[in-house]
Amino acid sequence: MEAQVDFTYNSEEMRLNSFFAKIYTWMVAGILVTALMSFITVTTPLGRIVFGNSIIFYGIVAFEIVLMFATQMLINKLPVSVSRLLFFTYAGLNGITLTGLMFQFTSTSVVGIFLIAAALFGILAIIGYTTKKDLSGWGTFLMIGMVGVFISSIVNIFLHNSVFDMILSGVAILVFSGLTVYDNQLYKNIYLENKHDDDALSKSSAIGALHMYMNFIMIFVHLLKLFGDNK
Repeated sequence: MEAQVDFTYNSEEMRLNSFFAKIYTWMVAGILVTALMSFITVTTPLGRIVFGNSIIFYGIVAFEIVLMFATQMLINKLPVSVSRLLFFTYAGLNGITLTGLMFQFTSTSVVGIFLIAAALFGILAIIGYTTKKDLSGWGTFLMIGMVGVFISSIVNIFLHNSVFDMILSGVAILVFSGLTVYDNQLYKNIYLENKHDDDALSKSSAIGALHMYMNFIMIFVHLLKLFGDNK
């Protein structure tokens, strides 16, 4: 007797996988844009212009923060193409401001920590995607933690407290690791709730790419601050 294949299940699983593939494709594209802008900043006069003028540097940082929150708030009102443009703009500006880390740490250290961050992120993403435990209760706690990390980071720009910076990096790694697990389950649930609404799924994949990008970048940056080798 031939085994019966559940084509409905297979099709549903393929659509879910396709949804996540879009999120992670755009996330990786954002990381490549960040890397490209960082390279341009290091190898051209752009680096001296940005880091030689505190007004320009902090202006870019402020614009990044506004852009990040504005994209999330306006996602349901903007066309998907505009949302992606804002995402890549944010990723590009992030590449410029993160170049300071390239000046501070050895290239070997940066590459090594990047690979470690990628492996950690991948493991956390799989956990969030496959876990049966309901993580919805994590949301508020993690959002408070994320806002706390951002505010504390801004404050420490002016304090220059190295001990506080190390503690903050440890907390940030925990918060954004938790968000990676949480977001993967969240977007799986978003797909299940909107699987018959292609427009909603397209918008969700755009904002999902931003969230995953932020989680990865923050894990990478703070691992580098804790374990990177200074030049």
